[in-house]
Amino acid sequence: MEQTITNRELRLEIAHNVRHIGGYRTSSGRITSETVIRSASLHRLTDNGMRGLAEAGVTTIIDFRSDEERQRDVTPDPRPYGIRHVHAPVFQQDASPVGIEHEFAGFGPVYARFLDTGRHAYRTLIEVTAESDGRVLFHCAAGKDRTGVAAALFLDLAGVDEETIIADYTLTETLLRPMLDQWLPEMRERGIDEARANLLLGAPREAIETALQYLRDTHGSAEGYAHDLGVSRDTISALRAKLIA
Repeated sequence: MEQTITNRELRLEIAHNVRHIGGYRTSSGRITSETVIRSASLHRLTDNGMRGLAEAGVTTIIDFRSDEERQRDVTPDPRPYGIRHVHAPVFQQDASPVGIEHEFAGFGPVYARFLDTGRHAYRTLIEVTAESDGRVLFHCAAGKDRTGVAAALFLDLAGVDEETIIADYTLTETLLRPMLDQWLPEMRERGIDEARANLLLGAPREAIETALQYLRDTHGSAEGYAHDLGVSRDTISALRAKLIA
């Protein structure tokens, strides 16, 4: 069955932009598995929402947010549901769309920097996902930027073509529309008008294209990046096996 937004998405009470990265054709002719899930922040999850994660087979949550973000928007403790919670900050500052400063000029260069500043976080993602039993969910604030780079790395490692990786990233813009209404009042308090808010919550293809080009120029591929992070060949092989059905 062809995968669409609707049948990729996990509806949880309450979380946004929650979807697996399965069903994409790889260079080997196989498809990506549904084992890995990307998401926006989980701090609004109710008991029903957390149970929904457990029932979906999620056993590990990896949180890319900073300490400041995690303290402000606290994720309910998932341990009573049999889910471990791994903190892997890409950087220690508020980089949610609400927290970005006024001189922000575009996400492309920011994403390229993530690959450098987030080396420890993305190594943690790779190694934890490779050795985890069950499904793994990773997220940041909006599930677009730090999470978008992570999803691109995984899809590239699985052998998904670049156009498909870009399309997976741009889907986020549709799924984030409900968050705009929630964030707009706080953004207005910071002097961010609706036009700028739309820009900050956008997912233009050139943003992830810039990150992918930086990845190619600097590391060759996601596999090369993982090697440069110090990830073992066995771990990379285990991760690829998990990513491909």
